[in-house]
Amino acid sequence: MAVMFRRITLLVILLSAWVMIKAQAVKDTLYFTNSTMVIGKLKKVKLGVVTFDPDFANDITVQLRKIKWIEARTKIFRIETIQDKLIFGVLAKDVDPFIINVIQEGDTNRISVLDISNLYPFDQTVLERFSGNFGLGYSYTRSSNFGRLNFDGALRYSSLKQEISLNFSGIYTVTDTGMTRDREDVSLKYNQYFTPRSFSTAFLAYQRNLELGLKRRYQEGLGIGNKFLTSRYIYAWARGGMVLNQELSTEDENSGVLSEAFMQVQFNFFRFEKPEFNVDLYESVFFGIAQNGRIRNDGELDINWEIVHDLRLNLGFYTNFDNQPPSSGNRNFDYGIVFGLNYKF
Repeated sequence: MAVMFRRITLLVILLSAWVMIKAQAVKDTLYFTNSTMVIGKLKKVKLGVVTFDPDFANDITVQLRKIKWIEARTKIFRIETIQDKLIFGVLAKDVDPFIINVIQEGDTNRISVLDISNLYPFDQTVLERFSGNFGLGYSYTRSSNFGRLNFDGALRYSSLKQEISLNFSGIYTVTDTGMTRDREDVSLKYNQYFTPRSFSTAFLAYQRNLELGLKRRYQEGLGIGNKFLTSRYIYAWARGGMVLNQELSTEDENSGVLSEAFMQVQFNFFRFEKPEFNVDLYESVFFGIAQNGRIRNDGELDINWEIVHDLRLNLGFYTNFDNQPPSSGNRNFDYGIVFGLNYKF
């Protein structure tokens, strides 16, 4: 009986060890350049950063330049490369460092880890497709006895061929007698991709700028765009089309429906050597169709330094120009500098 009990105990131990080894084998794995590794779940790669959910720990973000290999065989991934390739498959180590094999139905593509522009699970859940950030800042001067409150944020959703983004920002003046809504921007954008780089676009927007005599502007637009530059340190796109505007001036004069042609371009520069930072440059130009000769420009430049994990210092510059502002007595050019803390999620 004792011999039988020992055999059963040994069998249970061996079976448990086999199950644990098997479970570990199907986990995703990151191999670092310092010869360490972490096991868990690969979530995504974007703008040179890997988001990974390790076992028994919270999510981590790792720069691609610190990754030697990625192995992830639990699901199919969608990979975009900086050479404009779109590949689907599981990820396996290669014999050469910084090279991974993307395998699907017997076909293998060898790619460099550093050449990955975007990566996410093909069957990821809805919640895993969301990302975003939120920033807040405040400044006060005793001599003028007022403060300036500014905030900005974004919420993004990405799937196989769709991107949806909600962006918002505002600047307010706070005094002893109340608060003034100086500048507000809200936009909801939808992109439908028909190639890895090219997409159709639709958006809704709301704007307010008291400096330019604009109490509110509602905007609806359609167009096409292209990701014309994807490299290891730069991500850029452009789009153009037509918009319809409905404006209300600070003098409560309603413009009716105004049509404009537009062109927008955005650059994202990211660097992970010390100091770590990323820069976003965004420019839009609008050409009046209903109002002959009207030209408007909206521009933003944001510089972010990461001070601790997912928390960044933000320095932003914005400009707005309108050669035919809604209120004729107002200026046609506005600019400003905003400073704050930004949390990324």
